[in-house]
Amino acid sequence: MMALFVGEILRFFVGFLLLAAAAGKLRAAAGFRLNLETSFGMPAARARMVAPMLIGAEVLVAAMVLGPWNQAGMLAALFMFAAFTLVVAHRFFTQPTVRCSCFGETGRPLSGYDLLRNLLVIGAIAAFLAVAPGAAASWSLMFLAAGLASFMAVAAIEFHGIATLLVEA
Repeated sequence: MMALFVGEILRFFVGFLLLAAAAGKLRAAAGFRLNLETSFGMPAARARMVAPMLIGAEVLVAAMVLGPWNQAGMLAALFMFAAFTLVVAHRFFTQPTVRCSCFGETGRPLSGYDLLRNLLVIGAIAAFLAVAPGAAASWSLMFLAAGLASFMAVAAIEFHGIATLLVEA
C-alpha cells in the first residue's frame, strides 16, 4: 500500500511539473523563443518551430503521466528530463550565461540549483519506475497524493529561490 501511495505522489509530481513547465513557457512564449536563440544558438525560424513543439511534448507527456499510460509517460518523462538536463548542463558549463525558461522565467540565468533540481526529478522518476505497483489506486488515495505532489511541484519550481535563501541564511 505504501509503494502505491509513494508511486502516486511521484506520478502526480512529475505530471504537475510538466504542466507547469508548459504553462510557464506559454505565458512567456516570446521570451522562451528568444532564449532558444540566444542561449542555445538556434536560428529564429527554427526557434519559432521548436518552441511550440517542446511545449506540446511537455503537455503530451504530462497527459500520459497523469492518464492511463502513466508507465509509458514516466519513461518518456525520464528521457525528456535527461535530454533537457544534458543539453542545459552542457550549455551551462560552456557558455557564460544560459537562460532556459524552464518554467517561464526568462530573465534569471540558469544556476547549479536548476541542474540539481532536474537531477532530483530524474531520481524521482527512476524511483517511480522501480517501485510503482501495477494496482490502481482509490480516488481518495489519488486525491491525497495529488495534494502532496502539488506542494512538491511548487517547491521544485521555486527550488532555485528556496536553495538560495537557505544558503544565505
